[in-house]
Amino acid sequence: MNKLATTLTFTALLALPLTAASKPKNPQQACWGQASKVFAQTGEMGKHSAEQPTPRLGLRNLARALYEAGVIADDSMEALGVFVADELGLSIEACMNF
Repeated sequence: MNKLATTLTFTALLALPLTAASKPKNPQQACWGQASKVFAQTGEMGKHSAEQPTPRLGLRNLARALYEAGVIADDSMEALGVFVADELGLSIEACMNF
């Protein structure tokens, strides 16, 4: 019985983050995740950043640079997701309510 209770408790604890992650606090946060998922499915994703000969810019810094250049509306990951979707001609529902 004690083993069963421990197993159930452990399973419940593992499920908590999945439950919380399935419903984002801010629906706009889903935009970047959905954009990168669709992009990955196209087979166009590059190599892992650890394999690059020089340091990578990073997504947050890329968003800032595009914002400062006047390319995107703000420096958020959501705006970067919209930009990626538009540039690749992808339909991403989570980004359309942005």
